Amino acid sequence: MLPIVAYTDKLTVAPGEALTVMASSFGARTYHADLRRIIQGDTNPEGPGYKDEAIALDLGGERHAVAKAFKPGSAVIIPGHEALKGLGSFTLAAVIQPTLTTGKERLVIALPGFASLGIDAGGHLVGRLGQAEVRSAAPLTVWQWQIVSLAYDAASRELVLSSLAAPGTAAPAARPRIVTAQAVQAGPAAEECIIAATRDTEGELTGFFDGKIDRPAIFLQPIAVERLVTILADVQALRRRSDLLAAWDFSERMMTQSIRDVGPFRLDGKTRNAPKRAMTGWLWQGQELDWKKRPELYSAIHFHSTDLHDAGWSADFTLTVPDDLKSGVYAVRLVPDGDEDAAYYCVFVVRPPRDRASANTVAFLFPTCSYLAYGNHRLGLDVPGTEIGMGRAVELDRHHMFLQAHPEIGFSHYEVHNDGTGVFHTSRLRPLVDLQPKVKSYLGGYGSNIWQFNADTHILGWLDHIGQDFDVITDEDIHADGLRLLSRYNVILTGTHPEYYTRNMIEAVQAFTDRGGRLMYLGGNGFYWVVSFNEDMPGLMECRRSEAGVRPWEPGHGQFFHGFTGEYGGLWRRNGHPPNHLCGVGMTSQGFDISEPYVINPDSRTARTAFIFDGIDGTVIGDYGLAGGGAAGLEVDRADAGQGTPDHAVVLGSSVRHTDIYLMVPEDLLDPTPDWTGTQAEIIRSDLTFFETAGGGAVFSTGSIAWAGAVAWNRYDNDIARMTENVLRRFNDPQPFEMP
Repeated sequence: MLPIVAYTDKLTVAPGEALTVMASSFGARTYHADLRRIIQGDTNPEGPGYKDEAIALDLGGERHAVAKAFKPGSAVIIPGHEALKGLGSFTLAAVIQPTLTTGKERLVIALPGFASLGIDAGGHLVGRLGQAEVRSAAPLTVWQWQIVSLAYDAASRELVLSSLAAPGTAAPAARPRIVTAQAVQAGPAAEECIIAATRDTEGELTGFFDGKIDRPAIFLQPIAVERLVTILADVQALRRRSDLLAAWDFSERMMTQSIRDVGPFRLDGKTRNAPKRAMTGWLWQGQELDWKKRPELYSAIHFHSTDLHDAGWSADFTLTVPDDLKSGVYAVRLVPDGDEDAAYYCVFVVRPPRDRASANTVAFLFPTCSYLAYGNHRLGLDVPGTEIGMGRAVELDRHHMFLQAHPEIGFSHYEVHNDGTGVFHTSRLRPLVDLQPKVKSYLGGYGSNIWQFNADTHILGWLDHIGQDFDVITDEDIHADGLRLLSRYNVILTGTHPEYYTRNMIEAVQAFTDRGGRLMYLGGNGFYWVVSFNEDMPGLMECRRSEAGVRPWEPGHGQFFHGFTGEYGGLWRRNGHPPNHLCGVGMTSQGFDISEPYVINPDSRTARTAFIFDGIDGTVIGDYGLAGGGAAGLEVDRADAGQGTPDHAVVLGSSVRHTDIYLMVPEDLLDPTPDWTGTQAEIIRSDLTFFETAGGGAVFSTGSIAWAGAVAWNRYDNDIARMTENVLRRFNDPQPFEMP
């Protein structure tokens, strides 16, 4: 287990800027902090060895370790603004599609201290007013739209709880279910309204709803549930009703945290913990698939008790990055109770100055979007197919145990919520316990594979080994600054798995190569999924895995367009930017048992490519490595003119045979026959590719996640490392490349 965990308020910071650290004890009594530059983070005993550099910066000595809780669960918070006081007769109403109904209480609408409408731990609809309670006889049905209401008549003191299957979701003969209570006395007035949660006696949010809520409203008189069918369906008529206190239209301000009340009192609110917006509502019947064209059909929010945007921990300390600290990957190291073996590392990047170029002409692209997508993933624990796909047992590290003990830390894009729906949002404003040096990945620890951050440090360690000065820039830097930042460099190098890209990012990298920049794509399965950021919710990333691709879930019918930006989700291959066009290769297969060597294409040895093969005479390279024992593996990409590989691209070499654990990606597997496996399908291969661009630039692509593990083999003394250095030296030469 981890005795202390922490996070920083940013993953990228420039010299002279501040960085704040939030830490929490999970057993530690005290801790001290120091600053380290991470050079090579993999502790594999067969590798080049762990290496970091202590930075002389006083971070304040020993501190008391304070326990802080995670507080997941999404909701809408609406201040009352005095409008809720003096409430007499009323109706609380909403259209809901619960996706979980048992195990705990879940609130639909709450006026804390006054009244509430929700679902009890047995799945029954329950309404409360003061000390009175009414409860349905039968439990609610999950995954079905239902109109629910709690109505109170102050004159007769009658409280009525009702539910009715929404039209189109049940047989026409369905009748409302109604429960009443007499002589009910209302309690104190409410100070606020909360949708999808309530407050406990300590004022903390609790009772989070799991499912969709659409058209929640409060009326100033009791209304029968049958009438609510037509009232809630027509927003324009609804907003003009004289008995309306508030009605929240979730189809408005969709790309923000704001929730708009269309009623006259303007009881607007804000979301908490980023529930899913731009979701199909109770009136959606497939009329439109793009929510921007018919937003009124996407008037639902899907709430989860497991949503988490910002852990919200109090700050432990803030440091200012020294003005003379060079760009690189760093970590604030927290050592609990003097135990350095239990240290926790908060990894971040010191980027180059924002207002001027550095002296460096080479930059490493630190793939923070991919780190977020995989952040706190549980594939080794919760997905039975992981070990099948590896052909071996998973080796578990202490961070896996922490994730299992604390699911409230929030999920990666590879998990599902408790109701089985996919995780659209992942955040950096919480501890990412697998974004650390020395961590074993779910893909096998030291054995056959290495994954994500520590695999990327093989490249950082190699750059340090050959004495190459370089800057480090993050995905968020590229997203914000685009070509303004990239154009400072001759060469940019990717990490091993730059899988997740925003439109700003992929267009900036494409513009960089088009205008003479040189790209070294040193990984596999790159530039694959569309992701998006939202300025109103910093630190949060959205991904909707629409229609194709290797994916653990789909976003659901009609929910393929991102809520953050409105763009179509899924693969860049289907969104006008196929990776083959950018880097010559695109994802073709994955398998996590054995990596293979490359067989050199003899026809590729020409004057154009002589610099690549300098000092490399063999016909086979990369039959070694720290990731599966070869340079081509884990996830592999192929050249394909049909997907955009330039006609003049040169395939320098290819892996010619993989095991049958390597399977075809679903976007290519149009007819699922048994012969699409590594030993049978020719297109399951990694293509080592090179081509020039019209602007005088060039691209070198390895098409393999395992490449960097081969670079690091034998302490960087091997043909793969030699070839990579050959390319870097020529790419860093400003002499333009010529198109053939």
